[in-house]
Amino acid sequence: MEYWDITENPTGEVYRKLIHALCDYSETFYFVTRKELTYNQDILEQFKPYTLEMYKTKEWANTMTTGPSATVFVIESNEKTCELVKHYAKTLYDWVAPHLPEDLTFVKNNFAWFSCTTHEEYSGFSIRSDYYKEIMCKIEGLKIQKAE
Repeated sequence: MEYWDITENPTGEVYRKLIHALCDYSETFYFVTRKELTYNQDILEQFKPYTLEMYKTKEWANTMTTGPSATVFVIESNEKTCELVKHYAKTLYDWVAPHLPEDLTFVKNNFAWFSCTTHEEYSGFSIRSDYYKEIMCKIEGLKIQKAE
């Protein structure tokens, strides 16, 4: 397994290309909300028809909380949800309260191959094959670095 960090917040067209690639090669994605924070409920409502599952947890990709449980929204990755993710943010780290849910994570075959911890402005890929490494490397303008 290889780990690759995004070293610069993807913005504008780079953000759009990243989201497009993640959506195309993922079955689902998820984001989280926390009860101690507020979010734009109108935006959450836009994802509701594509929500496959919602559950509470204290642990998700790269995060463990000692506070209250977070709610994870597992969303179908398709053309419509991809457009919503691109529409509501201009950069990857825009996915943060009070406007948007947090910690966008993309999943293929029950494996989180891309995760983001928004408050810490950390995001990266967990790569199990050259196939996904090629996808990641073809995103023009994306600043990445292999984690040591």
